[in-house]
Order: sequence, then structure tokens, then C-alpha cells
Amino acid sequence: MVNGTGSATFQFLAKPNIKEKKTAQQMLRKYKELKLVVEDFRRHEELLKQTIYNSESTRRLDADELYANKTANAVQLAQNQKRAAEKCDLLRNALERAVDMIGDDESKQAITLRYLKGHTYSETLYYMNRGDKSSTIDRRINDGLLSVAQTLKMWGMLEWELDGGTE
Repeated sequence: MVNGTGSATFQFLAKPNIKEKKTAQQMLRKYKELKLVVEDFRRHEELLKQTIYNSESTRRLDADELYANKTANAVQLAQNQKRAAEKCDLLRNALERAVDMIGDDESKQAITLRYLKGHTYSETLYYMNRGDKSSTIDRRINDGLLSVAQTLKMWGMLEWELDGGTE
């Protein structure tokens, strides 16, 4: 993109604002939940596929409207679970990649401990504290969050809605 003066502008590389940082932090806080949804789907994927297959076969054979509605509902439920798992997996992978892209190893470790491994703030301080002050750890977490936010912003993922899921 070129502005009126002819210089290239890289708005997607701009430092994230406070709202964007908070959005990235909310996404990271949902990481464990995203991972559980994906793992649950993978454990039950064959059953869901079989449900869809059986329901479609039954619907073609049975003209009973009530039964056909029940099988259609089962298919819809299985398809909704598949879509939800795919969206969760996409966001989970993006979060892992964004954390991997943090340039500072100490900040990457702090974010990994705090969000990807799900440790509490106190546990993160304990695991990270090698003589550092808590303010140093806070700065590493903040720097890591800014890096993740910048990466997600660049990928256009900060606009994803998290309230009702990961749509």
C-alpha cells in the first residue's frame, strides 16, 4: 500500500493498541478451552461421522416426518461440532504460532507458562524467578503479549469474536 507521498505504509506492522493487546490476552486465556474442544472432537470424530452417515441413510429410507426431523437434528449437531472444532483448531494453531514468533526467549517462556500451559500468575513467577524481580517478569509477560497481539493483528485475527465461541 502506498500513501500520497509515495512511501510504503505497513499499518499491519504497527504496534498494537491497548484494546488489541487485551483481545490477544483474552484469546490466550481461551487457549486451554480451545484445545479441549479440539481434543474432544478428535476423540469422537468417528462416532460423529457414523452419526451423519446413519442419519442420512435413515432419512432417505424413512418417510416418517418425526423420525426424519430427529435424524436431521443429529446431523446438524454433528456438523456444528465439526465446524466448532475446526474454528477452535485454527485459532489454537494461530496462538501457538504467534507465541513461537516471540523474539525474546524469556518473554516466550513467560507467555507459554502463563497461557499455553495455564499456570497461575504466582506459578509463572515461581517458575520464571531466577533472581529476577516480579516487575521484570511482568515486563516479559507484557512484551510477549504485545508480540502475540502484533502477530494476530497482522494475520487479521484480532477481529474474531470470542463471546459465543470462536467465530
